[in-house]
Amino acid sequence: MSQSIRVSDELAESARRQAKLFHRSPPQQIEHWAALGRVMEAALSYPAKEKVLGAVKSVQLDEALGAVGTAEGIERAQEVIRKTSARIVSRPR
Repeated sequence: MSQSIRVSDELAESARRQAKLFHRSPPQQIEHWAALGRVMEAALSYPAKEKVLGAVKSVQLDEALGAVGTAEGIERAQEVIRKTSARIVSRPR
């Protein structure tokens, strides 16, 4: 059974744009994002969740996704991977 819910115009528009890229309907795109969020929330520690939430609030997702595949986007991704890897390797166990 499906239910109608209200979402912001911004989320609905973002879902429409992303849905086109991945051949989904906007509701399917939102369900996809929700599924990813449930997995990530369960998998992340509290400090990691706070960092992710801070990053999401400070960067528009569409802007970040638009940089994927560009030289700048690849460089930014590599920098994040280097920083994250360094923290994981140096973390006391």
